[in-house]
Amino acid sequence: MRGYYNVGPAAFTSSMIWAQIFPFVALQFFEGELKSKIETGLIVSFIIWLSLNIAFFGTIDLAYLHTFFGAMTAPQYTVQCFKEAKNDAMRWDAAFTNRISFTKTIHPEIKEWVKGNIERWRSEKPSWFHVDLIPDEFLPVDVIEAEGGARKRRSISVREIIGLTRNVGVNDNRVHPFTAND
Repeated sequence: MRGYYNVGPAAFTSSMIWAQIFPFVALQFFEGELKSKIETGLIVSFIIWLSLNIAFFGTIDLAYLHTFFGAMTAPQYTVQCFKEAKNDAMRWDAAFTNRISFTKTIHPEIKEWVKGNIERWRSEKPSWFHVDLIPDEFLPVDVIEAEGGARKRRSISVREIIGLTRNVGVNDNRVHPFTAND
């Protein structure tokens, strides 16, 4: 869960430390004859946890240390992945397999990159390239026209699926299409 697309490194580490502190805080509110035994158990547990963490950080590749303590957000990481990509497949992954809002700050760069490469991708057809994953605003006009004009929207409401409403101007490729007389 420490990945940038999950809770992030800072939140992950904070939650791990909080998880070790909170039982001691809760123990302060406990009244009973087992309090000293519970306190001993918590101390032993904490020492084991601390020892295992020291052993863990002593044996891992320190190049990954930033994934535990960094403050980078998912959008910042996505932009970094796009800018530092070594090939088109890696750039594609950063630009079009993540939330589009993550790359908002570099949309002009992505648009230029797509414009400069799309004809090559369409002719070479690399395994990672799927023109349907590129939002229309990133495609050149001639490519949009070649792909059949403005794209159909990608989502459909439950009401449209079951036939309770009709969206005028959208093809009837639903599970329950309206009849021609609708």
